[in-house]
This record gives sequence, C-alpha cells and structure tokens, in this order.
Amino acid sequence: MTNDQSQYQQRYYDGKFKERVNLIDLSKRNEKLLHFGSVFSSTRIVQELPESKKFWKKLMNEMIPNNPIIINIVNKIIDKIGGTNNFIGVHARLKDGYFARNQNKTINELIKKIQIDFEQIDIKNDSTCLPTIIYLATDVEYNHKSLQPFFQTFQCVYTLNDFNDLLGPLKILKNPKDDMIMYEFLIPLVDLLVASRGNRFYNTPKSTFSKYAQQLNKANFNKSIIF
Repeated sequence: MTNDQSQYQQRYYDGKFKERVNLIDLSKRNEKLLHFGSVFSSTRIVQELPESKKFWKKLMNEMIPNNPIIINIVNKIIDKIGGTNNFIGVHARLKDGYFARNQNKTINELIKKIQIDFEQIDIKNDSTCLPTIIYLATDVEYNHKSLQPFFQTFQCVYTLNDFNDLLGPLKILKNPKDDMIMYEFLIPLVDLLVASRGNRFYNTPKSTFSKYAQQLNKANFNKSIIF
C-alpha cells in the first residue's frame, strides 16, 4: 500500500533505459556545456510539463551544427542544387533493425507523401520532374534495391554521391583526443544537413536522426520547434 500525499505522488513505468533524469533537474544545471552521449531512441525524451517543453525547445535550438568546414560544404552543395527554395529534402532511414525490415514500406510512404503534396501538378505534361528538385539523404548505398522505386518515380533526384568532389575537406577533420579521421562519421551528418535545408522536408517515422533533421528544417525556416 502506498502512502500518497498528493494526486501525483508516484509514477509507475518501465522501459529500456537504466536511469531516469528529470528534465526539470537538467534545466537547473549551472554548466555552460551539456554533452549528451546519445539521444538515440524516439522514446528517450518525455515532456509533459510546460516548463520541460520550454527547456527542451530552447536546448534543441542550441543543437545546430556550426563547424565552419561542414557548413561550407553544405552551403556549396545547396548552391549547386539551386538554393533552398529550389529543392525539397527527404531522409530515408533504411539500415539496421526495424528500418531494414520496413524498407519497402518506408520508401512507399515517402513516395506517397510527396505525390499527395504535389498532386496539383498537371499530370498531362510529359515532364518526369516535379516543379522542384529532390535531395535524398539515406544510410544505404544509392544503388540499393529498396531505393529503386523512388528513383523510378522521381527522376530529378540528387544524392550526396553527386557531390563527392566537394567532400575532400572532411578528410582533414580529426578527433583531437585520438587523431582519428572523422570523415566516415561526418558524411551522414552532411547528408542530413543538406536534406534539412530544403523548403520542405520529408522524414522517416521513428528515426531519431530523421526527426532531428525535421527540427533543423523548422529552425532554418523560423518555424516553432517541438522535439
């Protein structure tokens, strides 16, 4: 039997996580830098109280990459595409676990969403392009069979593979602790950042990385961010 002193005395919960950190407690920390080892999992962050939502929204606004080398590469790619108003961004998470098992479903849903949004296009014309370019960010190789329906449906699609000539500067970025070249770790980030700068963004449901790009897209266009 519990000895509840208030209506909200105790909460009963389960989950995969070993520890629980209250957002209110985190918001009261005095340190200038908060270093998260990971924000993986769409169930990691739970916000219910207004003050928690306000704090997390502020934190998300601060989590925008600002490395000059990375940003310069992203800007060059976007310029080659024609600028942010000239393309829409798509992120297809297709690798590992749940996402690998649902590759076809993910691609079909992305295709359907884009087609619905652009259904006002006059289908009588013979153009194989939408009135805008698509930039596709993904974690599988671009010749992967799961992507073929997307390329067959939308023929005016760019991927990071089209801009390999701009990625050289990433090869000089090292981890200062062990001198490890960060190239392979930064490639997915550059890919995602480009997609997030489109005038519209289409994400993969349940993907934390994809949801992060969605928040960046909102920040880029001064929309309200809710993580």
